[in-house]
Amino acid sequence: MHISEGVLPAWLLAAGWLLTIILLAGSLWWGKKSTDDMNQKIPQIAVMTAAFFVACMFRIPLPPTSLHLVLAGLVGILLGPFAFVCIFIGLLLQALLLGNGGLAVLGVNTFIMGFPALLGYLVFVALSKKTNYAISGAVASVFAILISTLILGVVLIFGGITFGSIDSVQAFASQFAILESVMKTLAGSPWLLTFALLIIMNLPLMIVEGIISGLIVPFIAKVKPEMLPEKKTAAS
Repeated sequence: MHISEGVLPAWLLAAGWLLTIILLAGSLWWGKKSTDDMNQKIPQIAVMTAAFFVACMFRIPLPPTSLHLVLAGLVGILLGPFAFVCIFIGLLLQALLLGNGGLAVLGVNTFIMGFPALLGYLVFVALSKKTNYAISGAVASVFAILISTLILGVVLIFGGITFGSIDSVQAFASQFAILESVMKTLAGSPWLLTFALLIIMNLPLMIVEGIISGLIVPFIAKVKPEMLPEKKTAAS
């Protein structure tokens, strides 16, 4: 999900920073309004920021590409409005310490991963009132990665970026009749083809993160229920 430094036009970088600054201010206001004690929330934000930082460091080789965990859905579920702040800090540390992304593109990368985390939180809150934590957590995480993928596609298209690995992705898709048919159908539409390629490439990540949240969220509901937004609402 990281976009490297020096590949996007200046106007897109500026737009990313503008959206990120607005969402940072809005999420801080929203978070403070919905939190009774910030002293208890800060350690939770720190722990999830560390988890996000570490998760993004490990790459999983999944032909035709490699992926790294994002945990946007899980961060959103556990931090709510503060998820955007957590992801911003995590990406800032990665840019400064590891060289992942960069400072100029930090706004775009934060929006790509942070905004879906907020949406994942809202999806979890809505679903947890109707179904169990395993399903609501899994769906929220899959949804967050799907939205990140679609936003990434929009950024790549407006940034004029083409896939360096498009041939390997098409070779991978050719192994499956359905995927090959989809690729041929969309070959005449660069926009739709970009989204299709990104979804194919990130589908394993959606599944893995859905499973992770589907296992972790019910466990947290048992051992630390006050960390979940639905539990807080019920207790207040």
